[in-house]
Amino acid sequence: MNGKKISLAALSLLIAIHLHGQILKVDKGSLASDSSNYFIGVIDATFAINNRSSTVDDQNVYIGVNNNIDVVYIADQSATVLLTGLNYFKIGDGPLIYNGTAHLRQILRRSAKLSPEIYGQIQFDESRNMELRWLLGGGYRWNIQKKRNSLFAGLGIFREMERWNSGDLSINKELWKMNSYLSADIRLTATTNINAIVYFQSGRDGAIDQFRNRVSGQLEFKNALTEQFKVKMTSNFLLDDRPIIPLNKFIYEVYFGVEYSFN
Repeated sequence: MNGKKISLAALSLLIAIHLHGQILKVDKGSLASDSSNYFIGVIDATFAINNRSSTVDDQNVYIGVNNNIDVVYIADQSATVLLTGLNYFKIGDGPLIYNGTAHLRQILRRSAKLSPEIYGQIQFDESRNMELRWLLGGGYRWNIQKKRNSLFAGLGIFREMERWNSGDLSINKELWKMNSYLSADIRLTATTNINAIVYFQSGRDGAIDQFRNRVSGQLEFKNALTEQFKVKMTSNFLLDDRPIIPLNKFIYEVYFGVEYSFN
């Protein structure tokens, strides 16, 4: 395990120890809370089936384990959001594969209709030969609906730096990209929620004189067993119209697992 993986693993472990081992997925509607100066968070553990290692000519489906730690600090006028995730995948007798992300976001004027936000992210993905991706950016978050059901939209820009390596092909890429998203949290019943988010990111690559576009999203169905524990199904997808190296353009993941929330 190299340095970047150790750092991400240590980060997740330190957060887990600090929170006494609890597990996390944050209710986005909490960002509009009238209360302040407290932490909320979610820790989840799920099983996955996905085609992340597929190529255009070779489709592979395999299973793995996913864990996420999401923590939010609600201050008087702002919110600090830390999202981390580590995935472990294995195909039969093949090697153990890792991918992980750590995302830090600061939301200013959290209760306003239009909230400025800044963020940074670091990511790696062995299964797609992405050694490292990190980005810094900012924009505005539009709080469209903040009652029982929540609806948010965002628009901004970020600088993305990537390092890809697939054997004899090694590429470093830096691009400015536009970032937009739409997120909804809908309560169907007293115990059932749907949470969804869709991102569209696009930037012009002068090396090919083309725009590189990504559409990604997540859909979650949650059913509460108790006030803190929920069972859930989470599905993720990514559509990359011009991958940096030859890769399957569309990938998906489906997780089934449990979630523990605290505040």
